[in-house]
Amino acid sequence: MKPEDAVAAARAEVARRKAEGGYAESGGELTIEPMDQVSRAMLMEWALVEPDMDKLRSTRRLGGPITWLKRLLARGLQQYHNEVNYQQTRFNIHVLRKLIELEDRVERVERREP
Repeated sequence: MKPEDAVAAARAEVARRKAEGGYAESGGELTIEPMDQVSRAMLMEWALVEPDMDKLRSTRRLGGPITWLKRLLARGLQQYHNEVNYQQTRFNIHVLRKLIELEDRVERVERREP
């Protein structure tokens, strides 16, 4: 298959699968189901930005050389990426700290109310 034909082939495959009932139609908007309870420890874990370089790879044909090139570029840009990750982590932790302070404040106010 030529690259020019790939989009048309993908659209035809999706149409075929929809006709067979392969895709459930959504109600329109994408929604995120709430979790029962998210702990403060879980939020703290999510606040830390820690990319895993082992997940940097290519799934294409000849993926080995592409993965090698990606890792070489990532290593060359490591100082920049580290700084960006540190700034984002610092922001996330400050926002989380403020959120925890607000939760504690709401709990204190709610305890005073009859």
